[in-house]
Amino acid sequence: MKKTIMLFVVMIFLTSTFMVNAAGKGKVRIAVMDFENNSTWSWWGDNLGKAAADELVTQLVKSGQFSVIERDKLQAVLDEQALGASGAVQGSTAAKIGKILGIHLILTGSITKFSIKTMSGGFGGIGASYSKAESTVDVRLIDTTTGEILLADEASGDKKMGGATVKGASFEQHFDAGVAQEALRPAIQKIVTKIVANSEQYSQLAPVAAGLAKIVDVKSPQKVYIDLGETEGAKVGDQFTVERVTDSIKDEDGNVLDEVKSQVGVIEVTQVLSKSSICKVVSGSAQKGDSAKKK
Repeated sequence: MKKTIMLFVVMIFLTSTFMVNAAGKGKVRIAVMDFENNSTWSWWGDNLGKAAADELVTQLVKSGQFSVIERDKLQAVLDEQALGASGAVQGSTAAKIGKILGIHLILTGSITKFSIKTMSGGFGGIGASYSKAESTVDVRLIDTTTGEILLADEASGDKKMGGATVKGASFEQHFDAGVAQEALRPAIQKIVTKIVANSEQYSQLAPVAAGLAKIVDVKSPQKVYIDLGETEGAKVGDQFTVERVTDSIKDEDGNVLDEVKSQVGVIEVTQVLSKSSICKVVSGSAQKGDSAKKK
């Protein structure tokens, strides 16, 4: 009886320890780049690559295995570093993005085949249509710490679509994000299935601490809130240089071409929460909307 109780206690201890360790590790952080459109489908241009990335983000989030970086944060880094939003990512580029955003993996690739064949008919301008979409995507999954390609694969899929159509309107020529994602989904799902199958391998990657944050509020010099927390690798004692937009360069139509930033202060993390941290001003100043780079 005593042995049974002791075994039961040990099992509870091991299970709870495993759960704590698993929770401590957190999810692998991944960023998805817009895909290049290398297919012969030219109607939608770059929009097709963005649709592929959006569908990939959706499927990865649904899997529950990854923490997917917000697209606006990724775009901000790409703009600041003068990097393209799509295409092949070199190892050095992946490392730079990974260090700034605190991500383990970057997913990039291209659409190598895409087509939509439609048959329709009707009377008086209103009728019905039947369409079949075919797509093939080529992907690369890159480790940001080593620049190594962890996964290089290709997947194809097809999708049957149907519904009402109005004479003179054609989604073949007019971009529709919903239609594009529907057409790409079968191929994307196959890729995500393979990535999820290797999620345990990716969970062993070394943690990466994010180096870019945004000041979301300032209550006092001792309470400066940033949008970077435990899930992004923030730690008590981390220091960030505060940068503020002090001027902007505009064209004759008033469009902003570039922003001029100046270093205005230094802040230090005093408390780490799940998705945010509380900092204090070490020198200079900090205000809502300023950006912060890890020193």
